Amino acid sequence: MNSKFISDSLKKNMGSKEIKFITIGLSLLIFGVSLTQNAQIVNYNDKIRISSSLDYFLAGGFAFIGGGLFETIIWLANPLSLFAIKYFLKNDPDAVSLSLLASGLVISFSFWKEVLGAESGAMAKIISFELGYYLWLSSILVLTIGILINHRITLKESLQP
Repeated sequence: MNSKFISDSLKKNMGSKEIKFITIGLSLLIFGVSLTQNAQIVNYNDKIRISSSLDYFLAGGFAFIGGGLFETIIWLANPLSLFAIKYFLKNDPDAVSLSLLASGLVISFSFWKEVLGAESGAMAKIISFELGYYLWLSSILVLTIGILINHRITLKESLQP
């Protein structure tokens, strides 16, 4: 299927409100489920630790206090997504750049080999990313894709006479 067919089908069958409702609802649902899952498994001092997504979500904003500057930067994908939703609801084109930035941060995390293991600055080796991480990633990608589809449709409509 080509993108023009998909775009035309969405335009005929769904308005901007429906796209927003589905995009935000699905993104938040996936995000909520992600918080119930494990995010990753790490090896810290030869001990295996299973890290919960909820723990990362709650502690992530404070990681810089323990020296986790890069972890905090990745965690910023959450508030960026929240602001993207706010701007998306207001039809502000900044929603596109915020959601793309959040997506970039979440995707970049998949390339990490280590994370901060303790406030002392010791690192823990990432053994695997778990379902919670992939659901978090999916929630932000769903948001970004929905915003891009809506932006494209809105832009196309505004350019037509």
